Amino acid sequence: MKKIDDIFACRALFFIMAFSIGLWTIRIPTIRDQIQTDYLGIGYIMATFAIGSILAMISANYIIIRSSTKNILIYSSLAQWLLWLPVAFLADVQMFMILAFIFGVCFGLFEISINLQATKIETREKKSMLSGFHAFWSFGVLVGSFLTSLFLELQISILINTLIYVVIMLPINLFFCFKLNMDDKTFDDDKKNIFFIWPILVFLLAIIAMANALTEGSVDSWGALYMHDFIKVNGFQVGIATISFNIFMVIGRIFGDRLRDNLGVFTLLLILFFLSIVSFLILINFNTILSSVIGFAILGIGASSIIPIAYSLASNIKGIDSGIGITIISVAVYGTFIGAPASLGFLANSYGVNNIFTPIVIIFIILIVPIIFFKKEFNL
Repeated sequence: MKKIDDIFACRALFFIMAFSIGLWTIRIPTIRDQIQTDYLGIGYIMATFAIGSILAMISANYIIIRSSTKNILIYSSLAQWLLWLPVAFLADVQMFMILAFIFGVCFGLFEISINLQATKIETREKKSMLSGFHAFWSFGVLVGSFLTSLFLELQISILINTLIYVVIMLPINLFFCFKLNMDDKTFDDDKKNIFFIWPILVFLLAIIAMANALTEGSVDSWGALYMHDFIKVNGFQVGIATISFNIFMVIGRIFGDRLRDNLGVFTLLLILFFLSIVSFLILINFNTILSSVIGFAILGIGASSIIPIAYSLASNIKGIDSGIGITIISVAVYGTFIGAPASLGFLANSYGVNNIFTPIVIIFIILIVPIIFFKKEFNL
């Protein structure tokens, strides 16, 4: 029974923290108006969040080995939910950047710890499970986005919105944290930090993860602005991008482990990349509600299993501790958001918010070449 408890608790924590991402992504237009900024200002906020996350991730191994992933999840979860309380009272970009940095530090510790918990469970169960864990993350974003869209449609203020979420979700979050198992000795390998010459597979996985980070980040951070400013909708319809994307992310991740085992990593990656490229072309060139729903749905499937594959493979490479592998992928993902948000914000200001997808589709097309060239590297 205890084994079942920790699997369920880990899934629940993926869901709960992602639920708060749904609050953020739908409320971005509200926050933008509240602090009176533009796309570039939003980009700066995302970049400071990423810097805080990376600094925490780099030091996460040192902290976890002296504590445990369970303890880190308890304290980082508590801090993140409490940090939502001042959001409605901030009035300028600078103060929001400070809050975003602190939030990023807490999120970085949470990210490493929860994925390490999940990969340890996957190793213990001796079967592919990480895509399934991440399905609960996508489901959390979906539910959070849907409910926040309803709050927006009902014109409920961001203050009331956040208060309701914090009061309900924080106790539930802590409850599931306490249901997790304590770690065994986590780091018993010579490589206890990310500063060494990476094997080719680690390097490839990091680049692939960075590309997919642009995908998920473009939807979570720009989806509502895309719907509001490019598709010209308001109220509940502002959340359609994130809702459509995450419905199909959940579907893709539910079947992702089975597809990975049946098709193999290489074939599955090519399919996911192809679907992502098609979706970007739709979102760039069409501006109807129907095209946005279709585009974000295809993108959701395309993006669904890329990050779980990267985490799972990186945590099982011989000679590298699982925690270090996860840290490398996480740093790659959030390192992307140091420069990317401001760059995408500049692009949105200059050429329209739909064109934030243009550099991403180019990156995906280019990456197909090394994936094919190093096909054998994916056969662990």
